[in-house]
Amino acid sequence: MREFKSNLTTTRVLPLVAVLALVAAACSGDSADDGVASARCEANRAAGPITFVTGFDFAASAGIIDAIVADAQGYFDELCIDFEVQPGFAPASSALVIEGQAQFGNSGSFGELVNNNVAGEGDLVALLHWGRTAIEAIVLPEGSQITDFSELCGSVVGIKGDLPYSLQTSVAMSGIDRGCFEEILLDGFDPIQHLELGIDALPVYKSNEPNILSSAGVPFTMLDPLDLDVPSSFGINFTTQAMIDEHPDLVADVVRALIKAQDFAAANPDKAVDNAFELIDAAGNPMYFAREAERYRWSVESGLIADLAPAGTGRGIPDLDLLGAEIDALTQVGVFEEMPDWRSMVNADIAASVYDGTELIWPAR
Repeated sequence: MREFKSNLTTTRVLPLVAVLALVAAACSGDSADDGVASARCEANRAAGPITFVTGFDFAASAGIIDAIVADAQGYFDELCIDFEVQPGFAPASSALVIEGQAQFGNSGSFGELVNNNVAGEGDLVALLHWGRTAIEAIVLPEGSQITDFSELCGSVVGIKGDLPYSLQTSVAMSGIDRGCFEEILLDGFDPIQHLELGIDALPVYKSNEPNILSSAGVPFTMLDPLDLDVPSSFGINFTTQAMIDEHPDLVADVVRALIKAQDFAAANPDKAVDNAFELIDAAGNPMYFAREAERYRWSVESGLIADLAPAGTGRGIPDLDLLGAEIDALTQVGVFEEMPDWRSMVNADIAASVYDGTELIWPAR
């Protein structure tokens, strides 16, 4: 308020147009001293509404929770970005971004993003890479004699659609062929009912089904790709190359806000889940999410992110070596007929540009 009064005192010596400009700047709060530089602010606003479509409704999952929190905590407002998070489901959500109906989204893994590009002739580009391991695992019922992936031969594995990419790689790295075990297609998503069918192994998400089983008192053991150092990923945020070309500064500012939100969500998990449930409840909770389950989901995923984050590197910056190894492994197991041009599908420079060393630059300079 003091600055506003000071500017008004110049009316006796400055032309009226200059005075009005000063008043407008003081009221808008868009000066470099108050936040993002006014020119950058104006450019972000001029880009119009920006839509982020999720890969699994409003789940408290890496790559989704950061967009929800960034919006709820006002980070996009501070950067003058008109941002909206919309619920979606992979891979249809990726198609919406490829088609231009949304501008940003998240993918369950880099392999999933690359496959969506190959299948849909898209130009999706990974911007942030949170999880540096597989989020999938295999649950084994109590009493199972299976102790590693190589012993799956001769077993019956229940699948929902297909065996997740990270588990296909785990099987191959264990020296066995996927055809040596039987796969049966399961209905629904209840792991308790699935195990009651008498199957020998059940692919799961570490941040979901194990909690359901434990809460119900169902004992189990688990095969984890992390134990084999399987190259995999989860929590990938992306946009399109066209968006990067047209609005490079805005893309950098979206990345900036997502990183800040990821830090907030890790430090304030209950508040982050509350932010998610504001959207979940407003939409009528069609997926029947429960707060305790979403707290568990975010606890597991944020824990994996923190445990495997490399020291001395800005959080979320894509690891090109790891992502390349993931695609190489998926090519070897036959997910891709030939090695795709994965390098064009990831941009590590944008995330690196919003850091000063390992400190996030906030707001944009």
